[in-house]
Amino acid sequence: MAVVRLFASAREAAGLSVDRIDGQTVGEVLDEARRRYGEQFAAVLTHSRVWVNGAPADVRAQLREGDVVAVLPPVSGGSDTIATPRPPEPPARPPLEEPLPFTKPESDKSASGWFRPPEIDDIEGSLARLPTPAASASAAASEAASLNGNRRTAAAPIEREPLTVVPDTDMPHVRLGLAWITVTIAATVGGSTTLGLWMSVMAAVAAIQVTKAWMERHERPVSYVAVAGAAALPLAAIGGLDTVTGILVLAVVVTMVARVSNTTKAPSRDVALTLMIIVPIGMACAAPVLLRNLSLAAPLAVFAFAAAHDMGAYLVGTGAGNDWEGPVAGVAAIFCVTLFVAVLVPAFGAGGPFLLGLVAAILTPLGPLAASIVLGDRDAKAPALRRLDSLLLFAPVGAWVAAVLLH
Repeated sequence: MAVVRLFASAREAAGLSVDRIDGQTVGEVLDEARRRYGEQFAAVLTHSRVWVNGAPADVRAQLREGDVVAVLPPVSGGSDTIATPRPPEPPARPPLEEPLPFTKPESDKSASGWFRPPEIDDIEGSLARLPTPAASASAAASEAASLNGNRRTAAAPIEREPLTVVPDTDMPHVRLGLAWITVTIAATVGGSTTLGLWMSVMAAVAAIQVTKAWMERHERPVSYVAVAGAAALPLAAIGGLDTVTGILVLAVVVTMVARVSNTTKAPSRDVALTLMIIVPIGMACAAPVLLRNLSLAAPLAVFAFAAAHDMGAYLVGTGAGNDWEGPVAGVAAIFCVTLFVAVLVPAFGAGGPFLLGLVAAILTPLGPLAASIVLGDRDAKAPALRRLDSLLLFAPVGAWVAAVLLH
């Protein structure tokens, strides 16, 4: 049921200020209003504009319970032909089989939840603030928006959590994922040096994309240090854990010196932001290389867990109605991989694969959220980081667990 507000001469023509009319669309409501109030109302309607909830609308606009349909004749600012002579009144129109010459709405604010329709009991109060004959249609729209700005509607859309990542389909993710895992497996089989070089390239590209995303928001990370530091950590992992520790300390010192030599308004924030790019990306790429120094099976297991989560989360999460469906599917895929690891990697012991799978099930779903924190914006474009996001938390912790199991 829609509430029809008739302004100025339309109210005089119809002898009515407010009425409640059932209708699914604006056209149905106006058709019923013409049948109720006769030819005089139909004649005024011919030269009027129609607004729904303070926004221009046409006869095709869908209505919901409580929507306010306002008819604005020329004296209310509803027509832009006031100064020109009126042609003779046309004969009565048939029941709205063709669209009336109303302004096409720019957007459906009612459906998006931005505009909140008033309660029925408040219509009389809103009529006390009807526009004067000299007021424009835009003033009527502003009034309607202000009347309804403090009310919530049950149809308002549910917002995603701030860090939630919804898989997109802009690129061929399945083929890219298969290419990524194929090259990574080949590099792992080739040895720690080959894997370190490959992961260094990935870390550098991800750091470049993240640094660019921050700089586009007018932040000031030390860009060359961020990229060089992230790329250096996988290379340092070829030499072992001590070399990685040395590179981390060096990255902190160089970042601080670089910012002191070129001060900004927030040097501490710049240093923290630079390290936030270096450490998660660099360590996610360095951890599998450290494991490769111990065995071939261990880094392959880490990559298998991450790839299983990504595959399940993408295939199920794309187009899913809830944010949790993709991660749950990813965890289910990890369970399947755990069974294969338990059979194929006896070096982990009887319960080792299940412990590693449990760690993967907990940390890989949190990886995309961690990537959103590193980016500072979940919608920022950083494909290389998103390719690595399942490893951000799981790879360092999983590498430590796998190293303990192997010893």
